Amino acid sequence: MINPFKVLYLLAFAVLVFFTACENDLAKVEKIPTLEVSLPIETSKEVEIIYSDSAVVRARLTSPELKFYKVAKPYREMPKGLLVEFYAPGLILESTLQAKFGRKYENQGLVEVRDSVVVINKKGERLDTEKLIWNEKTGKIYTDKFVRIQTNNEVIFGEGLVANQNFSSYKIFKIKGVFNLQNE
Repeated sequence: MINPFKVLYLLAFAVLVFFTACENDLAKVEKIPTLEVSLPIETSKEVEIIYSDSAVVRARLTSPELKFYKVAKPYREMPKGLLVEFYAPGLILESTLQAKFGRKYENQGLVEVRDSVVVINKKGERLDTEKLIWNEKTGKIYTDKFVRIQTNNEVIFGEGLVANQNFSSYKIFKIKGVFNLQNE
């Protein structure tokens, strides 16, 4: 048989706990940080993207995997690396850009690459850095990170760089050293 006093006691205890544990102060609720979790809406494997201007191929991007995130500022991510080849008219290869991670911001026309970034131009000059931004609209690449450039006869170190996308012309900031290489 159910004891009515026990039921009444449990009901009173539950009501007491409910009213003392709940608080609906809207100001406090609005201060709780929100966490935006974004999941890709599209994933592609073995991707090739051709960039052209006025029907002239300017660049070719390849990646083992491409994920598209449709958030407030949509982006495409290449978590397994990428290779970009930049071309002059007539499909003449001018430079390559390689990295282990990349993200293309759709509305801004920017591609950010990170982790073991290497750019090599047609003269064989090589840029090594950890982060680089490629602005598709201006055709410039830039970074504020440490850079190392090796030419045929010297190695240059600096903090930051601005260059054209084919890496034939560049400006290094805060140069830390220039070392001439001797062929012996």
